[in-house]
Amino acid sequence: MTSRALTCLLLSVLCALPAAGARPVPAPAAEGMAMLQRMDTARVQGSPSTLRTELDAQEAKAPKDPMPRVYRAFLALPSDESFAEFKALAVVYPENPWPHVGMGLVYVRWGMLKDAAAPLETARKVVPGFAPALWADGLRLQAEGKPAEAEARLREALAKLDVPRFRTDLALLLAGRPGGAAEARALLVRSVKDWPEQPEALQVLSRLAREAGDPKAGAEAGALLVALQPHDREAHRRQAEAWLAAGDKAQAVKMLERYATLGGAEPAVLATWVRLNVELNRPEDEAKALVRLAAATPKDPEPLLRLATLAEAKQDAAGTEARLDQAVALAPQRADIQVRRARLLLKQERYFEAVAAYRAALAAPERPVPEAAEEAAQLNKKLRLPATPAKGTVEQIYDRVSLGLVALYLEHLMEKPDLKGNLKVRVDLDPTGKATNVVVLYDSLQDVLITHHAHVAFMDAQYPPGSPSPEFQYVFRPPR
Repeated sequence: MTSRALTCLLLSVLCALPAAGARPVPAPAAEGMAMLQRMDTARVQGSPSTLRTELDAQEAKAPKDPMPRVYRAFLALPSDESFAEFKALAVVYPENPWPHVGMGLVYVRWGMLKDAAAPLETARKVVPGFAPALWADGLRLQAEGKPAEAEARLREALAKLDVPRFRTDLALLLAGRPGGAAEARALLVRSVKDWPEQPEALQVLSRLAREAGDPKAGAEAGALLVALQPHDREAHRRQAEAWLAAGDKAQAVKMLERYATLGGAEPAVLATWVRLNVELNRPEDEAKALVRLAAATPKDPEPLLRLATLAEAKQDAAGTEARLDQAVALAPQRADIQVRRARLLLKQERYFEAVAAYRAALAAPERPVPEAAEEAAQLNKKLRLPATPAKGTVEQIYDRVSLGLVALYLEHLMEKPDLKGNLKVRVDLDPTGKATNVVVLYDSLQDVLITHHAHVAFMDAQYPPGSPSPEFQYVFRPPR
């Protein structure tokens, strides 16, 4: 025993000295075990301080009753302070079996098994057949590696007092012995029904049910366990697996969503969450799962592509484009993604951007799309783009681009005889003469194909190095 424990013992003995008068009556076995159950529940729920405050109030109300102090010592078990308190109370109240049981349990928890036997034997002598002492002695025998003797002692305790704690400890012992699984499961079912705040019991019950071929019962036990561990993401992952084994996809999805909310980011687990939402036809929930999966797999474009598909199904053009842009940034070498983006731009009549996207697709080496070349050729034909880029002086480039623009204008004039207007653009150049941007300064013509033809043609053109950024203006009027 440490010096600190000895000091606590001396102080506890002084405090434990009773006033003259009738000796206080120890708490009955059932009442005491009910309090120990409340303590374990408080520990699981993270609220032992609340119970400690309640015991302080009980002591203040009945200072001659040692039981509030006994219970406080059990609440602090197996600390040095708890042992000192039990020892002091056992000296002052030798006829009370609870301090002796408490000392025995502290010794068991400390691994001092030989020392545990004496106080537990004293408790059984003070109150013959005292069930809590039999129970604690069963735990001692189990810790000593004597399962048969431990089982006999725990059964003796349970025969005298049928409480959940005794059922659970007997069941946990039987669960690890050949042929004991069925009885262990039956005991645990009864125990957790009366006292569900038992993580270890629920975990073992869930396992025993699964091993017995009853995945539904295993999942139901696991659900009670998860309720006790609301912030344990791995517990939610395991419970999702249990519900899946039981065939309940909806419950599994709930567990996986909670797993992700708690920060779970294992790609395989998140992929299961996505898959289950697909199977349950829940696109909104699938999208939430895909966002998590995309974040957990930053180099994989597939979650982004699926998000693009879901956005497209909702006719969310902006969302679709945003997801495709992200996918292209992750996998620029995949032609199929580039083509999908090009087709979206083409559908939106954003021809200049579609041309660039098709060119990127045709240059990408991975997952080529056979139809892409023909689609790109049809777009070039629609825009009447030149077979080769315009080059030469700024004036020559102007004249060359004019040919395509005039051809398009005359073609559209057949459908819109009153079509007329002006188009003015500026081409930004770098020092080498390469176009970096085409800016529309004025467009009263409002013909999409003509404007986009100008954009592509002037971007493709080859300008003399050192040229200032030129401006080009066209005036379109029907011929007289």
